[in-house]
Amino acid sequence: MRKLTLLLLICLSTTTFGQKIIKGSITFRSSQNIYVMFENTEGIQVGDTLFSEVKGWLVPVLLVKSFSSTSCLCVALSKLKMDETAFIQAKIPVVEEALPVHQTADELEATKSVNADAIGAVLQGKKVKKLQPQFDGRLSLTSYSNLTGVNSNQRFRYNLSFNAQNIDSSAFSAESYLSFSHRLGEWKGITDALKVYSLAVNYHSGNHAVTLGRKINLNMANIGAVDGLQYEYTRKALTFGLMGGSRPDYYTYGLNPDLLQFGAFVSHHVQMDKGDMQTSLALFNQMNQFKTDRRFAYLQHSNALLKNLNVFASAEVDFYTLVNLQPTSTFDLTSAYVSLRYKPFSNLSLSLSYDARKNIYYYETFKNQIDSIIDRETRQGLRFNFNYRPFKKIVWGGNAGYRSKKSDRTPSVNANTYLSYMELPWINAYGTLDLTYLKTSYLNGMVYGASLSKELFDGKVYGELKYRLVNYDYTNSSSTLRQNIAECSLSWRMAKKLMLSVDFEGTMESIGNSARVYLNLTRRF
Repeated sequence: MRKLTLLLLICLSTTTFGQKIIKGSITFRSSQNIYVMFENTEGIQVGDTLFSEVKGWLVPVLLVKSFSSTSCLCVALSKLKMDETAFIQAKIPVVEEALPVHQTADELEATKSVNADAIGAVLQGKKVKKLQPQFDGRLSLTSYSNLTGVNSNQRFRYNLSFNAQNIDSSAFSAESYLSFSHRLGEWKGITDALKVYSLAVNYHSGNHAVTLGRKINLNMANIGAVDGLQYEYTRKALTFGLMGGSRPDYYTYGLNPDLLQFGAFVSHHVQMDKGDMQTSLALFNQMNQFKTDRRFAYLQHSNALLKNLNVFASAEVDFYTLVNLQPTSTFDLTSAYVSLRYKPFSNLSLSLSYDARKNIYYYETFKNQIDSIIDRETRQGLRFNFNYRPFKKIVWGGNAGYRSKKSDRTPSVNANTYLSYMELPWINAYGTLDLTYLKTSYLNGMVYGASLSKELFDGKVYGELKYRLVNYDYTNSSSTLRQNIAECSLSWRMAKKLMLSVDFEGTMESIGNSARVYLNLTRRF
């Protein structure tokens, strides 16, 4: 299935020692690093984990190696695929502002009383103040140049996103995320170039919410985008939802009324002193030309009830299959995922995950097993991550993974470790040494790397130099892969909401040299 852009616009606020989530976006990715741009990085620290939206939940995907006032240099924590349109989020602490020292006891008591009245009014569904309109958006222009001799090409991408909440102080909101991309000298038509990942209007009043258009529902995000009508009703800790419409076309991501779908979900979310707990169950039926394509249930659970321990688990069960071309009911576990994140100390974080997925067959859309396997590659494996800060300016981290497929003769093993030092003497830069090991049924080798990054011109410019040595041997032949890769990148904050990024990466090897140039201009409004 075509990869779906993960869209999430979330703003959370909590009381003292709580967290809020700030949104950023991937501006560039190399073979080792991923660059994430935020409006500002206040509250983000080296060693922090960044998240992306997967099946309705924030999943840890990146680890911050260094940061400037508006961007972060990160390494991937997992094999999760993310393209340049993915939204990345950071959880940063929120400290409640202290009351003025001159406030009297009577004033303090009055403040508590007003707060209590406001909270009580909200719980009773009363309107304590006029809805406040909010709007944010982003326009970006991106150029990708791949310079490899006769195979050189130039690609352009233009992204526009906006989120308008409580338009004109009403209960109506709207959101959109559009992407237009094409190669220089190559035009396949507007349906191939223009992708609408989100375009919807929402009406929210009291316990009821109605959405019309294309939107990913966070309670059923594994379904992907829904083109149609969605309804939600919230009562205390329970949320009930219904949705009906169609799926985006698999090849053009445009409207396709033949791919009808409908479903329902129930979600339970409670907040307690020790943490949050959420459980949701969804039932869905998908069709192709009015014939059942897939019928399944999705269950997910997340909790942070134990101190310093976060648990996430999800599963999908299919209820429909074909036996001798006849529809038959079944109970087949087609997806299972479990993740544990534990932080025993403030300077040490650990995570362990297990991912087991079987192939999912769409009996009308994909006529045979081969097409389905090609469309969804089976992923199975165990992954461990750690991040440790033994001293204030030193960070040590790494990850190790084990993957096994029936098609492979031997399992694949990979491991990565890095050591970073903040504020190197004399140059006041951020330095990192890293080492990657990879062993598969056809390849075995190492990657050695080193990088230096530094803020320039009072934080308005952020630069990085990086070098990697690739040393791989192919186990099925005498062939080897030897590469020297050099990279230079600059990010210039031209104005408060205007950013220009430039990145050059060159690869030198015996069969020839190649280079890639990335340019991005982003304007927020």
